[in-house]
Amino acid sequence: MAIFNKIALFFVVLYSVIIIFNTYLGETERVQSNVIYFLMNGFAYIVSAMDMEKRKVELSKG
Repeated sequence: MAIFNKIALFFVVLYSVIIIFNTYLGETERVQSNVIYFLMNGFAYIVSAMDMEKRKVELSKG
């Protein structure tokens, strides 16, 4: 799961860079789809980070 967590973080950073570039280039119609991708990847990263924290707590209890 830690590998997926790093992959999700990489995509969050990648999509945020794409959004910034598209904003400066002035392509407003592509920015909306990039924001949706960014939100989806951010949500996936948050869920995986919460799962990692939950596993750490379970390991420390056991």
